[in-house]
Amino acid sequence: MPDDRLEHAKVGSWFLGPRAENFGLLKDLFNYVLEEQKEARKNLYSDDPTFITAEMQATDSFKESVEGLWDNVKGLSGMLAQHSIPFWSPRYNAHMNMDTALPGIIGYMTTMMYNPNNVATEASPFTTLVERDVGQELCRILGYNTANNEGPNSWGHITCDGSVANLEAIWAARNLKFYPLSLKLAMKPGKELAFLTTIEPPFSIENCKGEKKLFGELSTWEMLNLKPSTVLDIPTRLYETYGISSSFLQGALSQYLIQTVGKDLLENEFEIKQPAKFFVSITKHYSWPKGGAITGIGSENFIDVNIDLDARMDVEDLKKHLDFCIAPAAEKDRTPVFGVVAIMGSTEHGACDPLAKVIQIRNDYEKKGLSFVVHCDAAWGGYFASMVQPILGAPERELPFVPTLALQPYTEQQLRELKHADSITIDPHKSGYVNYPAGGLCYRDERMRYLITWTSPIVFHAASGDALESMGVYGVEGSKPGASPAAIWLTHQTLGLGPGGYGRLLGEALFTCTKLYCYWAVMTMNDPDLIVVPLIRLPAERENRSPTEIESQRQFIRDRILGVSNEALMEDEEAVKLLKTLGGDLMINAFACNFKINGVPNIDVGEANYLNTRIFKRLSVTSMEDNVGEKPLFLTESTFEQDTYGDCLRSYKRRLQLENATNPAIGDLVSLVNVTMSPWPTDSPFLEKMTDEFKKVAKEEIKSTEDTTPLAIFDMHNIRVVIQESLSFNYLQTTYPKKMLFHLYGKGSEYHIDHILKTSPNAQLNADRISINSKTALTEEQLKSGRLVVELQDVFERSLQPLPTEEGQIIRNVPGLSFLPHARYKVKFIDTRTNMQVTTGEIKLGESVYADWLEINMDPDEAPASSKKSLRLK
Repeated sequence: MPDDRLEHAKVGSWFLGPRAENFGLLKDLFNYVLEEQKEARKNLYSDDPTFITAEMQATDSFKESVEGLWDNVKGLSGMLAQHSIPFWSPRYNAHMNMDTALPGIIGYMTTMMYNPNNVATEASPFTTLVERDVGQELCRILGYNTANNEGPNSWGHITCDGSVANLEAIWAARNLKFYPLSLKLAMKPGKELAFLTTIEPPFSIENCKGEKKLFGELSTWEMLNLKPSTVLDIPTRLYETYGISSSFLQGALSQYLIQTVGKDLLENEFEIKQPAKFFVSITKHYSWPKGGAITGIGSENFIDVNIDLDARMDVEDLKKHLDFCIAPAAEKDRTPVFGVVAIMGSTEHGACDPLAKVIQIRNDYEKKGLSFVVHCDAAWGGYFASMVQPILGAPERELPFVPTLALQPYTEQQLRELKHADSITIDPHKSGYVNYPAGGLCYRDERMRYLITWTSPIVFHAASGDALESMGVYGVEGSKPGASPAAIWLTHQTLGLGPGGYGRLLGEALFTCTKLYCYWAVMTMNDPDLIVVPLIRLPAERENRSPTEIESQRQFIRDRILGVSNEALMEDEEAVKLLKTLGGDLMINAFACNFKINGVPNIDVGEANYLNTRIFKRLSVTSMEDNVGEKPLFLTESTFEQDTYGDCLRSYKRRLQLENATNPAIGDLVSLVNVTMSPWPTDSPFLEKMTDEFKKVAKEEIKSTEDTTPLAIFDMHNIRVVIQESLSFNYLQTTYPKKMLFHLYGKGSEYHIDHILKTSPNAQLNADRISINSKTALTEEQLKSGRLVVELQDVFERSLQPLPTEEGQIIRNVPGLSFLPHARYKVKFIDTRTNMQVTTGEIKLGESVYADWLEINMDPDEAPASSKKSLRLK
């Protein structure tokens, strides 16, 4: 087994380094590349004249232009150095970003200066070949067949990012689903392919149940549920059996394809009543509903599947959805399914959906007559397959001892199942450590790419053999940089695609991330003020152990995982065994904070959200005014919606001590997130120092939230409380009322209204001494009771909120409200005790009208100093 220190030293050669330790190497590489660029320009067409002459360079205009360039470069470089996020630092643990690998930097810069455009081979003869090779390398990482032997051959290409890769996958799945219907139309009497209905041998096909039928006799439902492999095999079979060329088939089908006629025509022609669906976990990336909107499928047809307590897809809920699709007895009433999306590394949690079970579910439902594609969104998780897949053709390296874990067995099982997915998104600019832009999409069956082919005579020249090599005719993008695949290729060649390369790098980062999880899990044991809880439960919690046993496991982690050196840790078999079960699936920790007052846990979700938001603001850079150097570490935040996360979030709140038997802890929860990609901070002192700094920030923010110094102090006399209601988070509503409501109170001839604040953010709207003209007279008792509410009949609050502001303050004269002196409103008078209408009428505002948005929604800790001064009024 190789020396662990030597293996880590090798990792050190792959990056510039947090302190620019490899600057000399980068400088030498830059110099070499620049010299090569110079020689390439000088030696090609060496007989050509010099176009930028020494005399031109000696002119004042030339020199002034160069001086301007220097000034701008210095200004740009200085601003970037001062205000850029230090992704290279091991203190950066926010988004999916780190120092990009040296080969990626050099590969991109080297190629960038030649500016190849991979839209067409003639604009990128070399980098087109590089992209094709990189696509094959990505396929091998994911376990796809690239050897032209068993099963379909795979194919992959580079996109600008994962969102575009996901969009292409949606596009391909949509076109695949409707392809048999288009073929059926082209076989109608009098059409180009009508002969297929009478040809010998008969054109038959196997439905997803395994039943062989004549294609022309398939029902619409059967055509919509042919297996993906069966659909992709149709052109091949038509050629091999009947000699139908691809060009003839393309021409015969073109006027019937969904690409040409659109989805609506095909659905109407075949009387498809229920639109087809995609099913995807609620932890999905926003690119999925966006892709639905772009492709015309509609975002509402991307159906959320619930998650379990570990934020992974709940396959039982998936089966309920699929059962609903096939429940109707009549085929015309059933719902087709485009596909199921399994997420391999969710953005906020790093969770891997149970792909192995999803693949088995597809097999099971095909026997019931329902088939669909399976796509894996492995934008984050794809490269982790390098830790488990045997890579053909990768540089030979011994499997190193990675000082942590390999992947957890569950995660490894899901990554090994990637080879069964029909398509996979994978992003080299995430866990591939390559600079932006570099996404990727791979198909298990290379023929799937022909479903989304789009050619132009300007960029595609079939007669010259372009069909073999061109990458630009596939996918969503047109022009795209050849520098991206070059950067990926050089990084792959330098690091290696197996366990000794990317596997080593990701293994070290995974070790760091898991130890960071341990710090979050034990940080606040016996702490009097602070509560820190990771989203992913400890093994003792997953096993429903007693509170005593859970605390015992925390103590074990503190003593035998965090309290020792890495070397001692790896020699402790019991500690290593536990370490391998800790944390999330793929290098992301979600965790949240709560606080105690006098030893009693806070149960207001809004206050906990405020604390987590304040911590996030302290540990992130969100504007040019933020000082990067003052941040002891970097984190990001996410909001977990109650309606979306369900039981998973309820469990999270219980562990944060927000929810108990008497407090349901209603509402969304703000959670902090750390993504740890750095292999550097693996020694305990650095991590301990960094997490101590986090704890210090959290404690300071708790102290700030507990600060009871008022913004204003009023000495008031003869006060009668009319309405006493809590405005704490648990008592707020999640939606604004349809119409605007005001409390009505007063006595004698003076009556006033206050806007009812039940949703945040909101506006304080008050009017004194209003005039009332009611259809039925209101009694003095009703008016004094404080139970009356006026509902403005022509002010639709839900449609107006959030109310428009100017320089942070509300615009009172907004159309639809016009909250100005002497304004008149038609109203209903409602008794809040019975929630019944008392009468109707009109109110007229008086001279004194007050409207505020800025102060009532302001974070007290961010209020200007002038507004924090105490006022003493009598």
